[in-house]
Amino acid sequence: MTLTKLVLLMVLLVCLAAVPGLAAQQQVSGDSGSQTEAMALLMKTGEFISQTKQLSVAIRAGYDVLQENGQMIEFGELRKLTLVRPDHFRMESERSDGEKVLVLFDGKHITVFSPDENVFARAAKTGDVDQAVRHLLSDLQLRLPLAMLFVTQLPRELERRVRAIEIVEENTLMDVPCVHLAARTDQVDFQIWIPAKGDPLPRRIVITYKHEEGRPQFWANLSEWNLSLSTPPGFFVFTPPEKAQQIPFLAELQLAKPDAGVGKEGDEQ
Repeated sequence: MTLTKLVLLMVLLVCLAAVPGLAAQQQVSGDSGSQTEAMALLMKTGEFISQTKQLSVAIRAGYDVLQENGQMIEFGELRKLTLVRPDHFRMESERSDGEKVLVLFDGKHITVFSPDENVFARAAKTGDVDQAVRHLLSDLQLRLPLAMLFVTQLPRELERRVRAIEIVEENTLMDVPCVHLAARTDQVDFQIWIPAKGDPLPRRIVITYKHEEGRPQFWANLSEWNLSLSTPPGFFVFTPPEKAQQIPFLAELQLAKPDAGVGKEGDEQ
């Protein structure tokens, strides 16, 4: 074998060894010290966010959707969330297909507006952001990814749900040195990247739905954190555009629908 061929072979072997599955896979330590330190850092993040009176953040997210043919396809969205405690939030989102949605809570009403269709749904709801989020998820059955990240009960929810947590490694994410944590709950596994210094505002979150077919994932990169807001008047108030049509939430229609099987004439089955 010539020297040139030998060098090429050595380079090829080095490259193959770096490919997951072709060499020994990287493992986290799993020691008790790492777990204690990891949980402390996660709780620090939870307590910091839950006690922050106002914030805004830009979120670029992607999520897997299992297709009928068995293939997993990733879709995405951009979101801008603004929160002013105790009772105001605003979320603007744009999906990868271009569809836009605005969600508002002004302390008295929850409003969801589709500018593309020029329709909106509104539900009366007094209280704080925590109560509004629970109402959105449980009663109105709307999708609001990472909603629990922004409620004041976040530290308690983390303590209640996290079964195991470890430090994976320290790396740089979006030019910020971060600690990469991996945690497990009964329902999902999740990873979170938290800055090693300064405010512990997460830069990335990955959630694996381990009990769902195909183990789909949701990921989100969080940037442009702002804790000193200056929102204009009416920022959290919805004023319907001209000719906008009000429609009910789907959950409200389902509640109003007669029970299936009653057999009344005209009932939808």
